[in-house]
Amino acid sequence: MNRFNTTLTRRSLAPLTLAALAAPAFARDDTPQPLALESGFPQMPTGGTGVTPCGSANPPTVIPSFGRIAPEREPGEPIEVSGVVYRPDRRTPAAGVTLFAYHTDARGDYNHPNSPFKPRLYGWVRTDAQGRYGFSTIKPGPYPAHDTPRHIHVSVFGPELPEYWLDDYWFAGDPLITAAERAKLTGRGGGGETLRMMRESDGVLRGRRDIVLEHVAVSGNCRVLRA
Repeated sequence: MNRFNTTLTRRSLAPLTLAALAAPAFARDDTPQPLALESGFPQMPTGGTGVTPCGSANPPTVIPSFGRIAPEREPGEPIEVSGVVYRPDRRTPAAGVTLFAYHTDARGDYNHPNSPFKPRLYGWVRTDAQGRYGFSTIKPGPYPAHDTPRHIHVSVFGPELPEYWLDDYWFAGDPLITAAERAKLTGRGGGGETLRMMRESDGVLRGRRDIVLEHVAVSGNCRVLRA
């Protein structure tokens, strides 16, 4: 029943949740978008054939370790994802690492008109002193063509960590996770990208993904704005 799937209790998480409400780090329908660009977010290469939005271009000033992506009234099945980010040794928790995540709505659309360059559901969380992070949202829908598994995009960055993308979050049991899709995985993030969701007594599906940082992270050429 705890947000981080560790020994952290819901009561001890209350300040984080309140902080997210007081100074939301996640874009909502009723709040201004962090970037007023017609093309959406600045883009960085994924290392494959595509590009992905740069979360480090203009993140909020205050970022909680547990936040919300989809607004509470967003149609869809509520989920929570949590985990620990580790340094390359796979043992030492990495504090102060920011995760930028975005995904489609329950219908499989990023926005209207549909464009991954201007996702409507996106946000940031930053690991706490124990490397923990978490976010609540809704389970994204597959693309309208049903040619790609349901997924949540994620990249990571920090003060001495240039932003780079990780393998998407997938969901166990998705029939669209085929051998061909698995062949596209890079291992970035340390594996464990397929979430095994468990429904708890409050009806929310919860899953865990721990993340391992790369020994050497190559910048994706994001335009980072510094104060």
